[in-house]
Amino acid sequence: MASLTSAQADALLDKLSSDDDFRALLLSDPAKALQQIGAPEELAACFAKCKQLAEPETLKNSRAVIQQQLGSTLSANIHDLRAG
Repeated sequence: MASLTSAQADALLDKLSSDDDFRALLLSDPAKALQQIGAPEELAACFAKCKQLAEPETLKNSRAVIQQQLGSTLSANIHDLRAG
């Protein structure tokens, strides 16, 4: 299972509330965006269906609640699908 550390959640929120290029990248290539902040690329599936992001000001105003949610509930189960 992969998850965000508190530092990665902070970096994600910083970028989402201030960096339009990062916001566009998260929508178009979540794995690459997560790589930029040092977060596990496995979490890209959590963002893959996202078509729109909250406005930067909304993210700034809701930061504490979002941080708590990212730190506690954003995770992905990773399965090894390689043939033996």
